[in-house]
Amino acid sequence: MAAMHLNNPFVIGKYLSPKYFCDRTEETEFLKKQIENGRDVALISPRRIGKSGLIQ
Repeated sequence: MAAMHLNNPFVIGKYLSPKYFCDRTEETEFLKKQIENGRDVALISPRRIGKSGLIQ
């Protein structure tokens, strides 16, 4: 697979890797705990903010 070089770290339209998912460690840990405990979680935010990237 060819190496990818991106000029813009804020990629829109697809999830590339955790490398491009910035500063969401606290949110990720919170969601992991909720899922492990079987709790329902709703993610609400404007479009193109990173909800799908957070889930992936």
